[in-house]
Amino acid sequence: MASDEDNEGIGYVPDEDDLDAEEAKASARNAQEETGHKKKSSSKRGAHRAIDPDALLRSTAAERDEFKDKYLRGLAEMDNFRKRMKKERDEFQKYILSEILLDLLQIYDNLERALKAKTAEQDKGIVSGVEMIRRQFLELLKKYQVLEIEALGQHFDPAFHEALSKEEREGISRAVVVEVYQKGFTYHDKLLRPALTKVAIPVAVQAAEGETET
Repeated sequence: MASDEDNEGIGYVPDEDDLDAEEAKASARNAQEETGHKKKSSSKRGAHRAIDPDALLRSTAAERDEFKDKYLRGLAEMDNFRKRMKKERDEFQKYILSEILLDLLQIYDNLERALKAKTAEQDKGIVSGVEMIRRQFLELLKKYQVLEIEALGQHFDPAFHEALSKEEREGISRAVVVEVYQKGFTYHDKLLRPALTKVAIPVAVQAAEGETET
């Protein structure tokens, strides 16, 4: 029988049962690692199979078109807003100017009256000076699109003429302006104030006389 010292020198030798247990554990570990590796490989292959290049391209193109459409709509809205603000600003300026221009036209009327009231005894220098001011004033009005309405000798137009008096005349078939009491003006082709006029109208008694004679 061997002593303890002899056993220590030889070393521990596992018995057959211990070897079987260790081998079983190692086999289990190897099987688990192999199964995990197969799962990872399978999942990777599944991920690669899930990516469809054509579908990805169509999705990207759709997103691009959507963003482009939103961008273009935004530009159009900004452009419309800018145009609308400019139009409103221009309309407001025209409204403000029309009030000022009406006051200026009163000055013009006084110049007209002064020129009409001139006599032979008046100083020609004063008259010529007033006439020059009137011409300058007309040029200023034209610069701001304030234009005189042609009235004298024209067919009466209620959109631009206002009749303060009427008289019947023979030889005409339509109402005609025969005298202008106060000149009218337009501002940007819109009526600023009408011309105050005297209107000649066709004689209306001829038809009545003919009916009476019969």
